[in-house]
Amino acid sequence: MIPSQPLPLSEEWTDPDAYVEALLSFANSSAIFRHLCGGVHILDFLTREPDLYTSLLPEHWRAFFDQHDIQDILDLLLRDDIRPLLDHSREALAHGGEPDASAQWRGAPLPPLDLLEYIHQIRRLSLGREFTPQRPGTPTIPKKIAVGMNVKKYHEVAHFSKYVDSLCATVDEQRGDPITHVVDFGSGQSYLGRTLACPPYNRHIVAIERKHQFISGAKGMDIHAKLQEKKRVNMYNKKLANCKTCTEPEAPAATNADAGETANGKNNATEGSTNGAGGNGEDVTMINVFRDISLAPGEIGFAPYRNVPKPAAEEEVDPEKPRGRMDYIEHEIKDGYLEPIIKDVIEAAPGDAETQTRGGSDVNTDSNANNKPKDANVMVISLHSCGNLLHHGVRSLTLNPSVKAIAMIGCCYNLVTERLGPATYKLPILRSMHPRLTKDAVAYDPHGFPMSKRFEDYEHESGTGMKLNITARSMSLQAPYNWTRKDSEDFFTRHFYRSLLQRMLVDRKIVSKPKNPDNLYDESTDPEDAGNPLIVGSLRKSAFVSFSAYAHAAVTKLGRDPNFGDKVKAGMADMSEEDFDRYVKEYWYAKKSLSVVWSLMAFSAALVEAIIVVDRWQFLREHESVKECWVEPVFEYTESPRNLAVIGIKK
Repeated sequence: MIPSQPLPLSEEWTDPDAYVEALLSFANSSAIFRHLCGGVHILDFLTREPDLYTSLLPEHWRAFFDQHDIQDILDLLLRDDIRPLLDHSREALAHGGEPDASAQWRGAPLPPLDLLEYIHQIRRLSLGREFTPQRPGTPTIPKKIAVGMNVKKYHEVAHFSKYVDSLCATVDEQRGDPITHVVDFGSGQSYLGRTLACPPYNRHIVAIERKHQFISGAKGMDIHAKLQEKKRVNMYNKKLANCKTCTEPEAPAATNADAGETANGKNNATEGSTNGAGGNGEDVTMINVFRDISLAPGEIGFAPYRNVPKPAAEEEVDPEKPRGRMDYIEHEIKDGYLEPIIKDVIEAAPGDAETQTRGGSDVNTDSNANNKPKDANVMVISLHSCGNLLHHGVRSLTLNPSVKAIAMIGCCYNLVTERLGPATYKLPILRSMHPRLTKDAVAYDPHGFPMSKRFEDYEHESGTGMKLNITARSMSLQAPYNWTRKDSEDFFTRHFYRSLLQRMLVDRKIVSKPKNPDNLYDESTDPEDAGNPLIVGSLRKSAFVSFSAYAHAAVTKLGRDPNFGDKVKAGMADMSEEDFDRYVKEYWYAKKSLSVVWSLMAFSAALVEAIIVVDRWQFLREHESVKECWVEPVFEYTESPRNLAVIGIKK
C-alpha cells in the first residue's frame, strides 16, 4: 500500500528533497506568484489608484489577454498542452530572435514566453490529484449507514473508509501489532466513523467532537445503523387506565423479552404503534409505547438525499468476527496530546459501555481474561479537519505513545493560523490593510503554519520562513479544474458585483478609500482606513440575477452590521435603479480584467495548497519516531477537491 514515491509528483521529480527546494524557491522568489497569492484582494479591484489590474500584471501580459476570450485564457492556464508553445518561443529566443510573427494561438498572437514559463512552473510544482483506487470496484455503503449523506459525502466516506481499513492492515503488517482503536478527530455526524464501525470493517471508533448536538445526532444515527440498541421507556396512558369500560386487570410493564428484543439488538415487535391497542374495540388499561429518546426534536433526520448512489445490500453479520462499535467524547481539541482521552476509553470499567454483543453473548473486547485493559494501538484519522485541527492530528503521531499511525485530510486552510508573522511584498501599494489580515499575521500562534523546521528556517531574499497570509490560504480552496463555463461565469459575475458595490460604498463615503500604507500591520490603524471592513458573505441565488438585485440584498444584510449598519442604510437610502445601471455601464469594461486576475489567482493557488500539505508531510519526516510518511489522493478531485491525505506510520 505504501507508494513508491512519498509525494504525488510528475515523473520529472525523482528526488523529493529537490522538489521541496524548488517549491520553496519559486514561492519566495516569484513576485507575480506572491502578489497573486496573498498580495491582492478582489475588493480593491475598482477602488485602487492606479487600478489594480494595471499595477499587478505586466503590460505585455495585458496586451495578450485583451485579444483573447476569458474561456480561452482558462484553457491556456488549466487544460492546454503548452509544451509546443514553450518550445517554439524558447527556440526563437535561443537564436536571438522573436517568435514567428505569423504564428498564432486561437486566431491571435502567441502567449508571451514569461507567461508560458509561469504557467509551466505552477503546473510542475503542483501536487498530482489523480485518484487511482488500490482495488477495482466502487465501494458502496449500506442504506442504514448512508442516510443523510449527499453525493459528495457518500463518495468521500465510501472511498476513505476503505482506504483507512487497508491502511490498518498495512500498519499491522509493518509493526506486527494490530490497530485496536481508530480515533476520528472532529467527527461531526460520524459518517466516516459509523461506516468503519459497521460491517465489513468492524472497527472500534473513538469519535471526538466538541459540539454536543452533533454527538446527539450521531448517536441517533447509530441506532438506525444498529450499532446501538434503541432506548425504550414505558408510557403510561392515564386516560385509558381510568376508563370505566376497562374490564381487564392492569397488565405488567413489558420487558425486553416481551417486546421481542433479540440478542443482536433487533426488535421483533411493532414499535411505537397505538393502533394495535384499543383501536379494535379491545379493553385496555395500559399501553406501552416504545420510542427513541436519543434524538431531541429538530435533530438530524434520517431521510437520505435523492441523488445518493444506490446503497449496498445489507451484509450478513459474521458471528465469528468481532463487531465494531462507537465511543463518543465531547471535547474541544486544542493540541495533539491524546493520552488522557485514550486512557479513559481503554480503561472504562468492564461490563458497561465497553461490553458489546457478539453471537448472542456479552464479550468485553478491550480487556483480557483478568479484566486488565490491554494497551491501545491507535490510528488517528480525520476527513476534512478545519484549520489547525489537522495540525493537532498530525502532531498526535509524535506526541502520544499509543498513536501508531495517522491518516489526515485537511480543508478550510483559511482557518489555519500563522506562526511566523506577516509576509512581505515587493509592491505593498497593492495590498490593503484588511483587519483580518492584520489580526492573523501578528498572532504568532505556535500551532499554526508552518509546522516543519525546514519551512520555518528557509532563507530567501525577503527574510526567513515560508509565510502564507489568509488571502493566499483562502484562495487555495478554489477548484478551478472543476469549473465549467457556467461555473466560471457565475464566479466572475459575483466578484464583479462585489467589487462594484465596494466602489459605490467608497464613492458615497460609507467606506473610506483604501490608503497606500507604510506598514500593513500597524495595529493602531483605524479599521475604516482599511477600506473594506464590511463582509457581505453568502446571499441567495436570486440576488445575482442583476447588479440591482445584488446591491439591494447586500445592503439589507450590511444594514444589520452592529458597527456600520446605520451608516450603510443612510448612505444607500437614495440609490435609484438608474444609479445601479449607471455604475454597471461605467465599470463594465473592468469585468474581463477582474475575470483574468481571478483566474490567475485561482490557478496559482494550487501551489498554496501544495505548500501547506508538503509542510505537514515534511514535519513527519523530521521526527525520528516516524517510520513511513507520504501524501496521496484518496478520492476523486471532481467529486471532492480536497482529496490529499497525509499518512504517517510510527516505527
